[in-house]
Amino acid sequence: MTRPLAWPMRLAMRRRAAVVRRNLELCFPELTPDARTAIEHAHFHNLAEAVGEIAYAWNRPGRLGPESGSVDGIENLETARCQGHGVIVLTGHVTCLELGARLFGEAAGGHGLYRPLRNPVLEALQQRGRRRYADGMFARDDLRGIVRHLRAGGVLWYAPDQDLGLDRCEFAPFFGIETATARALLDLARLGRARVVPMYPLKDPHSGRIRVCLEPAFDDFPSTDPIADLARYNAFLERRVRAHPAQYWWLHRRFKTRPEGQPDRYHP
Repeated sequence: MTRPLAWPMRLAMRRRAAVVRRNLELCFPELTPDARTAIEHAHFHNLAEAVGEIAYAWNRPGRLGPESGSVDGIENLETARCQGHGVIVLTGHVTCLELGARLFGEAAGGHGLYRPLRNPVLEALQQRGRRRYADGMFARDDLRGIVRHLRAGGVLWYAPDQDLGLDRCEFAPFFGIETATARALLDLARLGRARVVPMYPLKDPHSGRIRVCLEPAFDDFPSTDPIADLARYNAFLERRVRAHPAQYWWLHRRFKTRPEGQPDRYHP
């Protein structure tokens, strides 16, 4: 029902559409232009559907039924928790993330980590909606609260795949590109004494059902090599994105911050 919004969204978001196009060029140089265009079009279809999914996730009363989706691999989360640790459920930004978060929250509970919105009305709507399925939300700068939660054995959902600049990131490979990757993941895991369980939600394009996939916890994480640790996260994310590229959040300028001497990836 929301798919007719895809074309108007693409026209209205011309600058962001150009970012999507450029990201696909950088990440899939082996594909033909027509193949990348097909992914771009499918991506905007998913974005249009995400509008309805967010409204549904934030407002639908009661628990979601099996027609909405499922959570696979919950035993990986329980194994990590049984070892007496808090757990960081590590994911990335995908178009079906909000509905996937509700499915996960209803199955396992836990808190989310997020960036508060500047608009107070939208912030209130977001908080009210997410409290239908999250035990609580932490602003991303609330380090003390997050660490206390993890040390108490809590679960924290976290998607750190955004370019936060040189002060907060280290460079690690993502699609063969040195990419500014948030080091907060390592700080939170270390300070919170938490295990890290990768999670990725996927939408069946035919049925619309969401399948939330939890993988086994990373071993020896964080290690003594922060770049290798961040590369491990990026490799997990890349593997999942390559399998379903149209569902990743390509609107973000993921490669904006560059190592010294490298050119801007988004402008000639």
